[in-house]
Amino acid sequence: MKKSLINSICVAAFALSATSCNDFLDVQPKGTLTEDVQFNSAQGFYDAMYGVYSKMATANLYGENLSYGFTDKIGQLFGKLNVNDKDNEILKYDYQNAKVRPIIDNIWNSQYEGISYVNNIIKNVEATSLHDSHLQLVRGEAYGLRAFLHFDLVRLFCPDYVTNPNAQYGVPYADTYNLANKTVPTLKGTYERILQDLNTAENILANDTVVTPIVDVLNDYNHGRARQFNLYAVYATKARVYYTMGDNENAAKYAKKVIDAKNNFSLTESRDFANVRRFPADKEMIFGLNNRNLSQSIYNIFVGVTQRSGVFTEGRRDVETLYETKTFTSNNIDVRYAAFYRMEVGASIFLRFVANESEIRTNALQGLTLIRLPEMYYILAESLYDTDATAAKAALDEVRKSRGLLPVADAKLLTKDAFLQEMLNERMREMPGEGQVFFALKHYNKPFKALDGRTTIEPSTARFVLPRPDRETEFGNKQQ
Repeated sequence: MKKSLINSICVAAFALSATSCNDFLDVQPKGTLTEDVQFNSAQGFYDAMYGVYSKMATANLYGENLSYGFTDKIGQLFGKLNVNDKDNEILKYDYQNAKVRPIIDNIWNSQYEGISYVNNIIKNVEATSLHDSHLQLVRGEAYGLRAFLHFDLVRLFCPDYVTNPNAQYGVPYADTYNLANKTVPTLKGTYERILQDLNTAENILANDTVVTPIVDVLNDYNHGRARQFNLYAVYATKARVYYTMGDNENAAKYAKKVIDAKNNFSLTESRDFANVRRFPADKEMIFGLNNRNLSQSIYNIFVGVTQRSGVFTEGRRDVETLYETKTFTSNNIDVRYAAFYRMEVGASIFLRFVANESEIRTNALQGLTLIRLPEMYYILAESLYDTDATAAKAALDEVRKSRGLLPVADAKLLTKDAFLQEMLNERMREMPGEGQVFFALKHYNKPFKALDGRTTIEPSTARFVLPRPDRETEFGNKQQ
């Protein structure tokens, strides 16, 4: 079963079923094969894992909503500035709007569907009598993915940990295939469960040290590990988790574990940036998902429509200011600007994934990156700033150099507020289309500019914490 097949692989041999937006954790799909048939061979386990990745790559999750779609819209990176479009309500954080609420509910339900499939794999791989060296990879990936998927639910549906570490509710932490009536830990308790699963994954995957996005012709499960939840994806997720918790020491520790893995990862030279602008981003992608069916839809969203503000999904209006294009010189040009955007009629066209019809014909976009190396440098820089501002600057400058820029001006780092503003700008320059900027806005908890580049938006719980499905009182309502 090839890893590149999307939407055609069984998810733990269970067909995906249509799910009501109000079903909360009651998202069990109907089975098509019994477990003893699905998991009676190593290939059955591999197919189940490929199916989980396929599920994650769908539009409800990382194939749109949690990448260039919904989360980047509430991150004020993209949207239609048109009062008659649902984007207008998304950009205003009107989560209860009749056109917006189903998107949020689908994210919740689909994420928990993925978690339930992972749990079924864990149950069966822990009990199997099969002897196959790669089943330990399956086991480690499954524990890591369970943590990864819960973590993104926490980042969306719970308060920021640094702002409110004593929040009464986290999210239901599902560790069985049956999702009904799960206990809801406190926010701290949820993070403890996430770290517990990541620790388990780290121990199991201790020898998973060779990571490449390249899949060999034999399609060995041990190859193309950057397209699966490998050891360094565990490290990177731990860096994200500790960073989100405000644990700078551990955030820096795990970010460095990835950065120091020079045999696997390195920042590209600026002249070669075209090679990493999108998936598979060799040497920079830590974890990503195959999906070869995105090119046409992304082109239609961002490029292939009437390019007039308010009619198409445009990028930020202040993109030239963001990239500081007026400061460009022969030895100081941010290569991301021209690779990601084109200015037209006062609006920015997002080109990063698909720039033209030729790239549709050649199927240039093969998938989406979920974690990349530059983010580890950003986490390291922010984690070091309070104790070693010089080292923090050096980490940031490593990314800038690879993007064609001179070192950041000292004046931008003189105060913590100035430094964090520069870090936000840098994340916005580097990560459009990846769904991560909203989490930065939430973590910084400071006023920020709207998509139009002029309006200031104040941080608030109403904007930063998504509503849970209405029927939460029926499922997962038992507090731990």
